[in-house]
Amino acid sequence: MNNLQQLDSLAAHSDVYRDSQRVAIIDMGSNSFRLIVMEYVPRLSFKMVDEVRESVRIGEGMAQMDVLRPAAMDRAVRAAQIYASFCQSSGIQDIVVAGTSAIRDARNQSRYIERVAREAGLNVRVLSETEEAYYGYLAAVNSTTLHTGYVVDLGGGSMQITRVENRLTTHSVSFPIGAVRLTEGWLKSDPASRKEIEQLSDHLRERFQALDWFRYEEGMTMIGEGGSLRLIGHLIQKRMGYPLDWLHGYTMSVDEVEAVRDELAKLSVAQRGKVAGMKPDRADISLAGAVAIHEVLKAGGFDAMTICSQGLREGLFYERFFEAPAGETPMFADVRRASVLNLAHLYRFQEHHAEHIAHLTLAMFDQMPAEHLQCGAGERDILWAASMLHDIGVSIDYHDHHKHGSYLITNAGLPGYTHREIALIALLVRYHRKGKPTPDELAGLLEPGMMCACCNCARSCASPNSSTGRVMVWCAMCACT
Repeated sequence: MNNLQQLDSLAAHSDVYRDSQRVAIIDMGSNSFRLIVMEYVPRLSFKMVDEVRESVRIGEGMAQMDVLRPAAMDRAVRAAQIYASFCQSSGIQDIVVAGTSAIRDARNQSRYIERVAREAGLNVRVLSETEEAYYGYLAAVNSTTLHTGYVVDLGGGSMQITRVENRLTTHSVSFPIGAVRLTEGWLKSDPASRKEIEQLSDHLRERFQALDWFRYEEGMTMIGEGGSLRLIGHLIQKRMGYPLDWLHGYTMSVDEVEAVRDELAKLSVAQRGKVAGMKPDRADISLAGAVAIHEVLKAGGFDAMTICSQGLREGLFYERFFEAPAGETPMFADVRRASVLNLAHLYRFQEHHAEHIAHLTLAMFDQMPAEHLQCGAGERDILWAASMLHDIGVSIDYHDHHKHGSYLITNAGLPGYTHREIALIALLVRYHRKGKPTPDELAGLLEPGMMCACCNCARSCASPNSSTGRVMVWCAMCACT
């Protein structure tokens, strides 16, 4: 496991970031091609600085025969040329290109790889089933609190299921049951008939039941990745009027997935395209995706699944970021702590000052009488995170930096924290100075209650202008339960 670097001063930040690196990672998926650009300092901090998505549908027609069709190959090569031009114009020389299910299974794979090399100047690395599952696992284990459970990655051409125990992978499998293949192979009517949906569900159940290691055990969680899976989560959020447009860390229940599946089953492709939250280029494959997600939840015995917005691309990136020696899994020792420190480093926080504020804040929290304290270890961790991040808004401007900091937290996100916890951290930062605490647009994530916090007090005590006789406890209007 890996810990992040520590920097001694703001001057050290300037020295280190002068030599930051950029890498472009291209995921040639069966449904869409995606390019992300990551800027990073190894083992210190990272951020995505650009993203390009093209709906290529390279796996079109592969349900009938394992061959990349001419039109699909032409679209893919054209997208590769666009990506290569983008990297060249952006001055990015470090480029990673990964091919997945459709390219891996195509009998004319070599023809495609040769064309991409010749016409776009890119070298495609075709991932094996095991590698594809592994990189999806790396993304999940570095951006969620998954300890023991499963990672399910639903793509256009395949689905990977990985069993994780004590944060390490123990079993993995890849099935050719991606949303594009399932749609072409099973849902041929428009709208899909009840018989087609039932036959598809039976086929999926048969696949999953063959895995004797894929069963819920106490304490397990299921993490879901992939575009089709994120789409279903987004549709659920739209149905329920979710207050924020956050997908990473969002938990959807099997009943909610079933409701979306049943709604989509009644509609034609054209009608699905008008459903709130639907991506037009995924309307045709959305039903197959919903059926697959519902069946994998039922087969594993899970009531819910938590969405991970990261995936293969980020998994490939973590290998570079950690520079881990052979045989060592490139992952954070503590995802939540790493998430806070990464955001803090990105906005050049004063590390020693932040740690001092956190020390004072937690010391006051720990000294509060138990009979007056409605909070526990989870709230203590939230208080630490807010203390470490309380001044990151200064990177925008000192004036109203409490508001700037709250904005940065709610928009950058903190992988590993729940949506409610992120809302609480943002509110603590927002009201560590000035104003009466109100939840505003975050109210829908919170429950009535009081969270005792000492961030403002600690900041006042640490200020050279503070009065030593002034003792105050600041309470944010946030939930403890």
